[in-house]
Amino acid sequence: MDHETHKPIQTFREGAIGVSIWKRTGRNGSFYDFTLSRSYKKSDTEAGYALNFHEDNERALVAVIGQAASFIRDQGEKETKRAA
Repeated sequence: MDHETHKPIQTFREGAIGVSIWKRTGRNGSFYDFTLSRSYKKSDTEAGYALNFHEDNERALVAVIGQAASFIRDQGEKETKRAA
């Protein structure tokens, strides 16, 4: 599954920082991962997105990574229960 052409299954935001969660399929079955981004204003009408961060983004990064990890953990638990 290519994240450039498919939508994430979940997105969390904390200010300008966002995390997108993706469900992938590999040789050993499905798994989840996430990507991080920082939004910024290019102009009055246009937003941009960056993959680099500043030291003042630390708190927001920690928050969204925690949300992503918790969501992925919950998905794994749900899948384990369904398989049992």
